[in-house]
Amino acid sequence: MLVPLRPLLEASNKYHFAHGAFNVNVVAQAQAVIEVHEMFRSAAILQGADLANAFMGGRPDFMNGTVADKKIGAKRIADAVKKYGGNSPIPIVMHLDHGKDFESVKAAIEGGYTSVMIDGSSLPFEQNVELTREVVKYAHALGVTVEGELGVLAGVEDDVFSEKSSYTNPMTVCDFFRKTKVDCLAISYGTQHGAVKGENVKLRKEIAIASTENLRH
Repeated sequence: MLVPLRPLLEASNKYHFAHGAFNVNVVAQAQAVIEVHEMFRSAAILQGADLANAFMGGRPDFMNGTVADKKIGAKRIADAVKKYGGNSPIPIVMHLDHGKDFESVKAAIEGGYTSVMIDGSSLPFEQNVELTREVVKYAHALGVTVEGELGVLAGVEDDVFSEKSSYTNPMTVCDFFRKTKVDCLAISYGTQHGAVKGENVKLRKEIAIASTENLRH
């Protein structure tokens, strides 16, 4: 069964466990992820990247994908997830990874996604807040979970590229949550995207710890 991300967030927070999310770009990958999670009787989070939606919408040059392409692609990916997981005994989340703008997020939701990420991390803080708040207002009215991003991750993945990392300021996390009402937040504390994963990583775990503690207090 397809569900929003929120119940999984609440469970992982209550029982203190992490949960992986797996990007799928073709139908076979979606089927494989669901089958493995069913084998272990674990909830599953499947992610479709913004540009993967454009590709699945029939746009080989997905970097130039239109909103219409993304809407078609999102529906194709979501339909595949419903086909293999609609009657599954495990909860399944269909999450948009790195939504670029409001229209891309809207296309994913209309296509059947139950959770979305709006990545405004490259914007100044207040512009990021404004964009994220707009997405939250739209998505929450439809029962869709929203993830924001604060701080920029280094590396390249799904053509989301940044040469350098911009660490998240823990002092801004509470303000961002309060102003946007997001359900969860991706922060930058030294993790990297893409093929550079694991190379020259300088994790600053104190950023993640301080961000969490600030939210608790």
